[in-house]
Amino acid sequence: VTEDDLRQSFERVTGEAEESAAALQKPGVVIVSVLVAGAILVAFALGRRVGRKRSTVVEIVRV
Repeated sequence: VTEDDLRQSFERVTGEAEESAAALQKPGVVIVSVLVAGAILVAFALGRRVGRKRSTVVEIVRV
């Protein structure tokens, strides 16, 4: 039993061997998810800005 045999067996058990190949085959999924996350962040930022413009400022002064 060599170190390479143990490494290959461990990769088969944990699924790391197939995972790296699958990640290289589908880079489009990563790109789409990054674009969707970016669109959500932009919508959130614009919504906050619009909300700040419309919000009423109430100032309470203690006499």
